[in-house]
Amino acid sequence: MKVLSLNGSWKCKPDLDNKGIKEKWFYSTNYREDDNNLIDIEIPTSFNMLEGYEDFEGIFWHYYKFNVSSDYINNKIHIKIRFKGSNYRTIIWINNKLIGQHFGGFTPFEHEIKNCLKSENNLIVVRIDNIRRKGQIPDLSFDWFNWGGIYRNVDLLILNEDRIEDVVIKTYLISNDECKLEFDYKIIGNPSIVWEIIDAESNSPILNDEISLNSKSLVYKFIIKNPKLWTPDTPNLYYLKIYNQNTIGKELLFKTSFGIRQINIVGTCLYLNKKRIFLKGISLHEEYMPYGRTIPYDKRKEDVQNIKSLGFNAIRTAHYSHDENLLDIADKLGILILEEIPVYQHCDFGNPHTYNTAQNMLKELIKRDINHPSVIWWSVGNEIPSHQRGCARFIKKLMKYARKLDNTRIITCVSRKLIPDLTRSSCDVATINTYFGWYYGHEKMISLILDIIRTPVHNKPWIYTEFGAGAKYGFHADWKKQIKYSEEKQLKVLDYTIRTVNSKQFFAGWFIWIYRDFKSPKRTNQFQQGFNRKGIVSGEKNEKKLIAYAIPKIIDKKRKILNLRIIGILLWIIFLPLSYLIITRLIDYFLKFLDEKPTYINR
Repeated sequence: MKVLSLNGSWKCKPDLDNKGIKEKWFYSTNYREDDNNLIDIEIPTSFNMLEGYEDFEGIFWHYYKFNVSSDYINNKIHIKIRFKGSNYRTIIWINNKLIGQHFGGFTPFEHEIKNCLKSENNLIVVRIDNIRRKGQIPDLSFDWFNWGGIYRNVDLLILNEDRIEDVVIKTYLISNDECKLEFDYKIIGNPSIVWEIIDAESNSPILNDEISLNSKSLVYKFIIKNPKLWTPDTPNLYYLKIYNQNTIGKELLFKTSFGIRQINIVGTCLYLNKKRIFLKGISLHEEYMPYGRTIPYDKRKEDVQNIKSLGFNAIRTAHYSHDENLLDIADKLGILILEEIPVYQHCDFGNPHTYNTAQNMLKELIKRDINHPSVIWWSVGNEIPSHQRGCARFIKKLMKYARKLDNTRIITCVSRKLIPDLTRSSCDVATINTYFGWYYGHEKMISLILDIIRTPVHNKPWIYTEFGAGAKYGFHADWKKQIKYSEEKQLKVLDYTIRTVNSKQFFAGWFIWIYRDFKSPKRTNQFQQGFNRKGIVSGEKNEKKLIAYAIPKIIDKKRKILNLRIIGILLWIIFLPLSYLIITRLIDYFLKFLDEKPTYINR
């Protein structure tokens, strides 16, 4: 396969009155390069990066001319166009012919285009809108910026008639000295296939073999002795290369990196390569100013390096799949990735189109990322109304589908429901998003609350998937006054919560919300000014807040806590609001005498 980039200088224009389709803007005869309404845009780039369209929500048309070698058009090959990410609804024409459309902004898609190509002056026309609608994923309301347009790479894929597709690599540890490796694949045409596995560090082959063509779709299994295991501390990688051994020589058909690692759940614990692991993580939105969502590789790498240097071993990609470059970096540098699709809060769970879109997003995400050793879980949603039966059916069906696609990773759905939740019993791990000490209550309540909500789902690991507090960089206040949006308030909430969760044996990890402040039009007060300020670094210039200096000193700390399991069970049974409040107040008062003083860190 050859990949030809279609990135570069495109033309675009807004369609404020939604008249483009009616007036046939996709016809080449209606496209004029001297049109005064056309705007130069460097693809990949969100149209929200254009001056005057920073907050635009609507329709943009994109135009690009390209040539294709006549050898590709005349030979027996396939040519596809691949978009790695465009938001939200994308419709494509080439040389006046409708190619197809795609719903969803965060996963790659491709279409066959050979039958409409010519060797010179091919015109691709792409209509994209980022309009929020009922029934989409995410739905009408979400707490991040609605970046629109073609914000990831666009490529032409030149595919030989004889090729191999859908290669999936799975690794299973037999012991520390032996690993079973299998790869699934699909053969197209009649290639004569040979393959080899290469140690990425030494660049030397360790195994090679030929594939029999008795079947077009196979699972190939073999044993690797003394494997170098992949972990965050030792991110050892291998390469799988597959060739077509023809009369000319070896032609590379497929290449991917992979790591030998295994994630397991035993009781309330997570195990990586049969060793217990505790996730100390942070969430990350795909946004980096002034690049928007089209983040340069070196900036993504810098993020991962900085996150690792603070002591974190995991990143939760919120609330959608990020560019695959992030995963490549995570594979190489060694950090665990938790991925999810943007089934966010109140989607239209009774709408078949909504479910089909979610299922397709999940399929596209898993197909793209299944060979990345850094990825250890798939989440099918975040903060959905999981107490409602219709929503629970939707989520359980998605989780069943995810397990069908990949049985080697954690499958879950992130919940904000304290009580009740109809999906937790079907999840591999139980999760909770809650912001005690910020949106409600006091951070000292969290220990009792965690004991209470754990009661009906006590036989599996729990992950505290979101907690945090907002802080405007540079705004300070007296520690005792605990002023909201001060860096001191943020430090106190996160410090206390981390030490509390570290002390809970049934928890297998936690994730701070969030690494960097990000744009959110909902956030309009004097401190937020259009940003969610819960980042440990600022969104404008990546300045470290007080908590970022404190993290390395508190990330492994535990605090003394009472065993409130019995009280939690009783409150679960009784759960009278009055008794809940009285007991909570008494426990909070008593815990003040047991708690360590907060950690102060000077800049």
